[in-house]
Amino acid sequence: MVGTGVKLLWNVVFIPMETFENVADLARRTFGESVRKYRLANEWTQEGLAKAVTANGVNATQTMIAKIERGDRPTSISEAAVIAATFSVPVQALLPLDRESATQSHLGALLSNFNSRMDRYHKLLGDLMEAEESMEGLLDEWDEYVRDLSTADREYLAKIEIDARPSTENGMRERLHGEHSEEG
Repeated sequence: MVGTGVKLLWNVVFIPMETFENVADLARRTFGESVRKYRLANEWTQEGLAKAVTANGVNATQTMIAKIERGDRPTSISEAAVIAATFSVPVQALLPLDRESATQSHLGALLSNFNSRMDRYHKLLGDLMEAEESMEGLLDEWDEYVRDLSTADREYLAKIEIDARPSTENGMRERLHGEHSEEG
């Protein structure tokens, strides 16, 4: 019987089989909790993480990620390595079984979260700069158009409450650059 032989082997090295099973359960739960912590730090859904892990070479599904996070599914070494690589952390960061590893894992999750948010910040900053350039173009077009207006056109526009002065005079450029202060 293989099962008996394995149990006997563990007894020979004085590690009871029950202890091994508890360590295995602890490792699965700890690994799963770490995966969840890193996933949330990166603001990914389970589906999003599954896609990223699959893109890195291990076929993964949302259900598989959910089972790993709950500690219900054993994870192979290659799967653990790919999941860790997906988060750009060492495998040990996902399996903190001692205080030092737990500290490293926690700081790693914070760093991962920071890096993820910095990436998003830089993308938003790029989008903002692109929008500002576009609005500068609109204001240039505005200035060009209002320069050619007749006095009669300006008077008519003033009656319908359109300030047809150049953008530097009517406050539009200052508003774009956040320099306009509302007087109340």
